[in-house]
Amino acid sequence: MSLDILRIPVVGASAVSMRVSPLPRTGDFRPDSWPAPPLARAAPGSSEWWQIDLAKLNLADGVYEYDFRIDRAGQAPVFVADPYAEELTRFGGYRGVLRMAGGHRRRLPFDWQGEIPAGVQLPNNNEIVVYELPMRWVDSSPDAVDRQVGLGTFDKALFERLPYLADLGVNAIELLPVQDSPDTLNWGYGTRFFFAPDVDMGDPVDLKLFVKACHTRGIRVILDVVMNHSRGCPLEALAPEMFYLTEARDEPGPDGAPRNAWGGALFRYRQPARGDFHARNLHYGMAEFWIREYRVDGFRIDEFKGIDNWDFVREFRQRAWQVQQAAFPGRPFIVIAEDSWRRPQITHDLGGGQTVDAAWDFDFRDEVRRLATNRVVTAYGETARSERARALISGRKGWEDLAQRVAYVTSHDVEQFTEQRLYGMFMDLLAPSWQSRPASDLDLAALDEAVAAMRTVFAQIHASFALMLTAVGIPMFLAGEEFADLHDLPHHDWRLKMSDPVDWQRAAVPGHAELRGRIRELVWLRRRHGALQRNEVEFFGLPGGFHPAFDENDGPRVFAYCRSAGQRLGSAGQVIVVANCGPQDYPSFLLEWPWGAMPITESGGIGQAAPAAAGAQTNLALRPFQVRVLST
Repeated sequence: MSLDILRIPVVGASAVSMRVSPLPRTGDFRPDSWPAPPLARAAPGSSEWWQIDLAKLNLADGVYEYDFRIDRAGQAPVFVADPYAEELTRFGGYRGVLRMAGGHRRRLPFDWQGEIPAGVQLPNNNEIVVYELPMRWVDSSPDAVDRQVGLGTFDKALFERLPYLADLGVNAIELLPVQDSPDTLNWGYGTRFFFAPDVDMGDPVDLKLFVKACHTRGIRVILDVVMNHSRGCPLEALAPEMFYLTEARDEPGPDGAPRNAWGGALFRYRQPARGDFHARNLHYGMAEFWIREYRVDGFRIDEFKGIDNWDFVREFRQRAWQVQQAAFPGRPFIVIAEDSWRRPQITHDLGGGQTVDAAWDFDFRDEVRRLATNRVVTAYGETARSERARALISGRKGWEDLAQRVAYVTSHDVEQFTEQRLYGMFMDLLAPSWQSRPASDLDLAALDEAVAAMRTVFAQIHASFALMLTAVGIPMFLAGEEFADLHDLPHHDWRLKMSDPVDWQRAAVPGHAELRGRIRELVWLRRRHGALQRNEVEFFGLPGGFHPAFDENDGPRVFAYCRSAGQRLGSAGQVIVVANCGPQDYPSFLLEWPWGAMPITESGGIGQAAPAAAGAQTNLALRPFQVRVLST
């Protein structure tokens, strides 16, 4: 459809008109006095779709703001913004922004030339390390302010954070929702305008500059999108019967419970309304727009459990892939789901194609935290601890390929105790009195128990990252976890956690800085070592790869595995991991060692001696909560 045509759905209207006025404003703000050309029905006999041709309005070159007046019989007129607006202004109420040149609508020009320089490639799905970045959190408060109140913008992310992220080694950034929403400082999971970047963060050019800058560095950009519901979207006032459920119970989940609207309005997916699946079409168009206009490299679908319509999501994935490959042949692309029902089969081809390419593995997050804190407890008849650890590393619990499983240690969902930032959870368990203290490093240093606990916590965090970055899967972590960030606002109030951004200054604090440096080495190893980009893993060195007492609930948590790259153990080009996830200190731990005297490189280590082979065995030191990552 031509850019000149504005088309909106309106149910029950007797007349629809468009109020339009030049920007910047001059004089008094009086929208009622603006020109208001009428919209016509989009087709003879059509009662829901209305449209206007901007080319026929004789608008001078310039920038304009606009909204729509809706007249319904017996009701006061309603003024509504364009749900398909691509740019917004919000002063005096939200309205769309359009640009005219030569009598036609134009988008802001943008030069993509040089987007992917010679010698730079965007990584394939099996090669990515994903950094989950809440754009609203890319800024933090000044040094003198204890409470973190920053609001991130696209330009701050570009100029202040992107060089840091490139140095860290991550090669995919998953942006929490950047489509406009009523949220300001928190996560943004209540989309209002699905085609416009958030007005608080910047304009379309700002966001395109960020994407281009990522691509020039070989970093992919994955967009987090909310398709379960909207919050304050103009469609809720224009055509609720076409796009939304009247009752949440009209589309129950797999357990029979009503869908969760999360404070918004639930989209209708299972049954057509007024002759079509309008909500589905909205999101098909949304995906195409963000791929073509912003060149995003994938989507992460929020609340798949709530949508729970596999046919729709499968079609969404297929259309998105087709659009992306037609526009940018050969570029990698991915559609990821957050399915809290924990169903790996949504990544399988059950006939008709995969529903999604990959899904978050909630079990990995939970199990790696249990392993680090000795909470992998089994009872008679339950799966043995060693089998659970084997599944954690190998991804064999329902996953068919590395690139289907997003193995993560922390996400933005930090509300619950077992979901919060690693530092907070581990410190709460080791130093319970910290729970009643302000969460700053100076306060912690004054606590005797916390001084020792902090050292242990740093080791546990490093161990968690080492397992994540060497396990079979796509590794992902929340911004700030690489340097053990923590919540500076009262950390037991989940609502404040949502608005507590990253304290980027903490990355330079002693202890935190050293941790970041060690994790950085592991990130780069994951990016560069081919064995970590394949599916093969073998456990070795001990009977079955595990300490003989591993299956005892309080037994030593020592095990060893090799990312073998499909070669026999002892070959070059392999990654060897020896993990001690418990508090024991082993100055010399004996392992079977098929690599003999082959040169070994350690990543993320603390300067210990490399394994010294003695025949088919080796001894190496294992500190408490230490995971050693070696490569040949």
